[in-house]
Amino acid sequence: MKTSVNPTSLTKTQQIQLLKDFIQSHPNEKEMRRALAVKLAMEGYVYRQISQILEVSVGFISKWKQAFESGGLAALRSSYQGGKGYLTQIERQAVIQWLVEQKTWDISDLEVYLIEQYDIVFQSRQSYYQLLKEARITWQKGEQTSPRQDPEAIYKKNREIAELLEKYRPQIEAEELVVYIIDECHLLWNDLVGYLWNFVKNPLKIPILNPKERQTYYGALELFTQEFTLVPEPTANGELTVEFVKKLLGKHPQARILLIWDGASYHRGQVMRDFLTEQNEGLLPENWQITCVRFAPYAPQENPVEAIWLQLKTLLRRFYRFGKSFKSVKRLFQLFVDLKLFNLPNFSNYDAFSRFA
Repeated sequence: MKTSVNPTSLTKTQQIQLLKDFIQSHPNEKEMRRALAVKLAMEGYVYRQISQILEVSVGFISKWKQAFESGGLAALRSSYQGGKGYLTQIERQAVIQWLVEQKTWDISDLEVYLIEQYDIVFQSRQSYYQLLKEARITWQKGEQTSPRQDPEAIYKKNREIAELLEKYRPQIEAEELVVYIIDECHLLWNDLVGYLWNFVKNPLKIPILNPKERQTYYGALELFTQEFTLVPEPTANGELTVEFVKKLLGKHPQARILLIWDGASYHRGQVMRDFLTEQNEGLLPENWQITCVRFAPYAPQENPVEAIWLQLKTLLRRFYRFGKSFKSVKRLFQLFVDLKLFNLPNFSNYDAFSRFA
């Protein structure tokens, strides 16, 4: 990304887009916080609100907004460009000792420390990983799989969905039929506990008073426009699912809708069945106001909305220091959605939707 663009030559919308692109490039935490503060200020948020959301001072917001207006993205970055590209043996031991003494670890923190202390920027990220390895700090990730997945059933269901969408392509492109891919996210306070740099046998301790506190979000990704709709609810059940579908209907009063989701009980329970009967009464299947199609069982990876939840939770973990209360966690999650700090799923990676990539 170029950082030499003079913001005074751009419209306000272009400046905000520039900041959004910069944030999505995953700069270090300090630079990301500066960019977020500036972006929120330019979007009209009150400084007091920004201060509460990001836990920064009003002076911090004013300082970096002025810096961006005068110097662009370059002004939000570290002023150091790096000098020599190596550490002496004594310096290397000092860095390892510094790593051992830290309570939290992140590649970006190590990069900033090396710049400020030794005027060094490594060309390869492997050099940073090597320092962490020598300090006996590692990155570990658990992988979950379901033994109940049926590859053949997944293949058949994806082909069925793909053929159905292709059949209705003219109506979809004419916006006579609106297709929504739907999923629910159950956000827990302990979702902050994720993948962080840490000592090999000494897990980082993140204070969480009530790990079972939760917030449910209904999410719907529109296939053709790729607009993402998010609605927070206290839980997920038949009544709230019907209310969510009604909201989607209200966005397209002149169109029919096709819902593609998993087999959750509240998607197929009596409350939803009664609602569908009421909406589609007297109509032939091809003219139904609402049509529902399910993904194959035990195959969440086939739903593109899952990729959005993953990005949002991963970003949330980078800001775990701000999650001092579950209210703060929910505020951050909503903020990330409002600012669209996620990449839209690439439909070419999903068999059911690849023809619409």
